[in-house]
Amino acid sequence: MGEKEKIALVIEGGGFKSVFSAGVLDAFLMNKFNPFDIYIGVSSGAMSLSYYIAGQYKTYFSLSKEVSVNEEFLSYKHALSEQGYMDLKFLAEYAKKNKPLELQNMKVSTKNKKFYIVGTNLDNGEAVYLEPTQQTIYRCLRATSSLPFFTKGKCKINGVDLMDGAWSDAIPVKSAADFGANKIIVIRPHPLGYKVKGLSYLSLLAGYWWRNTPKVSDNFFKEDNYYNEAVDFLTKKHKNIEIIQICPDNFLKSGVVGTKKKDLTQDYHCGLEKGMDFLNTSFL
Repeated sequence: MGEKEKIALVIEGGGFKSVFSAGVLDAFLMNKFNPFDIYIGVSSGAMSLSYYIAGQYKTYFSLSKEVSVNEEFLSYKHALSEQGYMDLKFLAEYAKKNKPLELQNMKVSTKNKKFYIVGTNLDNGEAVYLEPTQQTIYRCLRATSSLPFFTKGKCKINGVDLMDGAWSDAIPVKSAADFGANKIIVIRPHPLGYKVKGLSYLSLLAGYWWRNTPKVSDNFFKEDNYYNEAVDFLTKKHKNIEIIQICPDNFLKSGVVGTKKKDLTQDYHCGLEKGMDFLNTSFL
C-alpha cells in the first residue's frame, strides 16, 4: 500500500451485549495491543471503547454487572417518568463515582489520534461525530445511549438535541474510511453476517412519534434497511480498505436492556477468547 496505513477501531453498540466487546478489548489491553489511529464507538460500544482507551482492564465488565441488578438504573417503576426505564443520568453519576474513567490516561492515549462518539441529530436525523474532551466525555456517552422511550430520549450538546448514534450510523465502518482509515477492525456483538429482519416495535413506535420530523422518523422506519446496508458494506471487497470483523460464533446470552449476571459473565469470556484468537491468528 503506497499510503501510510491508518488503522481504525470501530465498536458497534448493543446494550448489555457490549460485554462481549469489552472482553475483546480486555484481551487487547492484556497484550498491550493498541495500533489504532482512529477510534469510533456507538452507544454502549462507545462506553466499552472509552474504558479501553483509558487502559482500564475489566472496568466496563464490572460496571455492567453492578448496574444490571441495580433498580435505580433499570426500573419499570420509572418507565413513564421523565428519566425513563433506563436512567442514563444515574448510570453516568454511578460510573463517575464508582468506576470513573481515567481521564488523564484518555488524553494521553488519544494524543495525535481521533476519537469519535456517534450521536443522532434530532433536528435532521443525521449522524454527528462527537469528539469528547475530559469535560464532555460523560455527556457524549449519555447522548450516544439515549434511546426513545427507554431513557429520557435525548441529550443536548452544543445546543443540539442528540440521541443514540445507532439510529443514524449503527456500524460506522464507512465513516472510519471517510476519516482516512484503510484498515478497520470492527467489533460486533452479533454473529458474522447477522442482519435485522423487519422493524422492531421500538422503531415503529418511534417512527410515528417523530412523524412531524420526517428525516428523523425515516431513520426509524428504515432502520432495518440502513442496518443491513451497513452489514453488506462490511462483507464487500473494497479496493483500498481492509475490514476485519470480530464477532461471537453464536448469539449472545445477554439482552440489550436487561440481563442476568451469569449471562454477562459468559458473554464477556466469549469476547476475551475471541480477542485472544484474533491476536494469535489474524493481525500481525
